[in-house]
Amino acid sequence: MSFHERTLASVTIPSTALTGITGLLVGGILLVGCRSPLDRDPEADLRASVRTAVDEQLRDLDADAAPRETRAFVDDLSQELDSRLDELETLGPQPKDGGAALALGPGLDGEPLEVVPISLQNAIRTAVRQNLGVQQSRVDQAVAAAEIVRAEAAFDAVLGAGVNFARIDEPGNDLLLAIPGGQPVIFDQGQDARQWGFTTDVSKRLGSGGAVSVSFGADETSVYNTTTPTVFDDAWNSAVSLGIGQPLLRGFGEDVNTAEIRLARNADRKSAVAIRANLLALLVRVENAYWNLVLARQDLVIAEWLVEEGDRIREILSNRRGFDTTLAQYADAVATVESRKTRVIQARRDVGRTADALKALVNDPDLPVGGEFDLVPVDFMIDAPFGYDLRNSISTALARSPFIDAAILDIDDASIREIVARNGRLPQLDLQAEVSWLGLSDGFGSSVREIDGDYIDYLVGLQFSQPIGNRAAESVLQQARLRRSSAVIGYRNAIQDVVLDVKNAVRDIAAGYALVAQARNFRLAQAENLRSLEALRETLAALTPEFLNLLFQRQERLGEAQFQELKAMAVYNLSIAELGRATGSGLEANGIDLVVVGPDAGSAANGLNGGS
Repeated sequence: MSFHERTLASVTIPSTALTGITGLLVGGILLVGCRSPLDRDPEADLRASVRTAVDEQLRDLDADAAPRETRAFVDDLSQELDSRLDELETLGPQPKDGGAALALGPGLDGEPLEVVPISLQNAIRTAVRQNLGVQQSRVDQAVAAAEIVRAEAAFDAVLGAGVNFARIDEPGNDLLLAIPGGQPVIFDQGQDARQWGFTTDVSKRLGSGGAVSVSFGADETSVYNTTTPTVFDDAWNSAVSLGIGQPLLRGFGEDVNTAEIRLARNADRKSAVAIRANLLALLVRVENAYWNLVLARQDLVIAEWLVEEGDRIREILSNRRGFDTTLAQYADAVATVESRKTRVIQARRDVGRTADALKALVNDPDLPVGGEFDLVPVDFMIDAPFGYDLRNSISTALARSPFIDAAILDIDDASIREIVARNGRLPQLDLQAEVSWLGLSDGFGSSVREIDGDYIDYLVGLQFSQPIGNRAAESVLQQARLRRSSAVIGYRNAIQDVVLDVKNAVRDIAAGYALVAQARNFRLAQAENLRSLEALRETLAALTPEFLNLLFQRQERLGEAQFQELKAMAVYNLSIAELGRATGSGLEANGIDLVVVGPDAGSAANGLNGGS
């Protein structure tokens, strides 16, 4: 789609990842309904508040109102000057050649400038792919997407293994054994033992908040008893254990234990929303930079025309210096021309600055900021009427604005944290259970085979705790509720700001179109003023210095009037771009698809496809 054909009639989003993002985000809020059985959450009030905030903005706008078109509301001076219109249009500097033939001189490196034509659409397409700010936003989104994987990894199974060795060398009490008819015998009960073993286990955290584990372990013990110093008792002890721990009140429930995952997903969505917001703002900035370059080149065209016309008048005064022109009058003409040459120097500087500013935004590898180029814009501002529908524009903005999407995500974040805070008020009551199957033998293999269910250990326990007064948990819950209320207020404020942006953009478009017409009338009037003076010059037998000085003034006014007309056109075009940003449809209007690739696709990057 050419930028000359931009309209809000089509507002479809072809991107698969961002299609219906608002519905997805609202659905995220509405589906936060999985709660602990001891709590209730007033989600109905939240849904009503969201709907009311939208409905009240559209309540007073007629849904059946016909679309409107910008109108000038100024006198059409071109009809009054119709017989001389062609002549007036050719009077003064010619603006619509893009200033392609400008003599900018050598670049800062002293070499001739390479002429590079550039269109607005090419500048926009390159910027959405190459702009450094957008690239940084993509990296931030990739970081946020990776954070989802980290949060989900908390529920991955964990494999553990260990090996240990211990030596036991302990003294013991002497044992006195009385022998009938003989002397008592004293036995030393000290112990010298060596023990080594290994364990392996698999544990997994559950969505309910608990954890389950399965483990296997075996150890060998070699005992040397000093009572019978020649006997070693070797034994293998093997065991298989199954354990589970589960909070029954505080920390129970999937909605509590998956809160970090949901917050990470929201952060990923926020980063995608931020990319969209940055791109929408980038489109406006690129277009603004592009029209600034057009204006800078046209200002140079005007400045060079003024110098050329000034030289012509100065030459006339120079030829009349011995007749009716004093030295002071001639010097005044010279000073006027030299002043105009100052404007030429400044205009050439501004052309370079605006070109570099556009290159910095576009970040085209073929057009580095450090390079010296004569960047020639091939597009010109449009001055055609623009059709708009205020209600449709506001509805589109409420559905697509990234600022509203971000505000909805903030509400969802606050709701998730409130769920966790409510659960945190509950007492701590944890269940712990474990069962072990044991086997004992003089060899490892035989000890494993001995695990046949004859020897089983059981462990079941409950652990309870509750802070007296529970003030900390109550305070955390109060903070969470207040933050959620703040998020809802932020959402309503975002809606107001977006609606205000849309209305301001529509007002700027309507006023901008009228200002273009008014500026054109002013320029035609100044052209007619200069034309009539030039016609009078042809009929005068003698040209006084005062008359020629009047020519100077009217040339200046015509040049200024022409620049004001061009500036009004640039502002009008920029207002249309601002409306695309405010409604969130600027990307689609420029044929740009934004595709957000999540971590499930193997990477976390963004595809930006620029259409023609």
